[in-house]
Amino acid sequence: MRRFVISLALLAGCRDEGIVELQGIRDAVCACKDAKCGEEAMKRVANADVPNSRRSQLIAREMMDCLARLYEAERPETGPDEAP
Repeated sequence: MRRFVISLALLAGCRDEGIVELQGIRDAVCACKDAKCGEEAMKRVANADVPNSRRSQLIAREMMDCLARLYEAERPETGPDEAP
């Protein structure tokens, strides 16, 4: 049991800073209330040093899902050719 706890502590200490930064950006995008805020938070991705891994791809997908929800919320109920 002791070795298991030690190995967990070591694994937690080996977290990739790029992944942590990407998670922070994802949290910021998902906390936004409008698309403009989400777009501003997404600009931070260009400056992030993120490894190309399965984990980073999953986080990026979650981030894009949050941004899509923001766009969907701001979308008009009717089309431009439809009468209200």
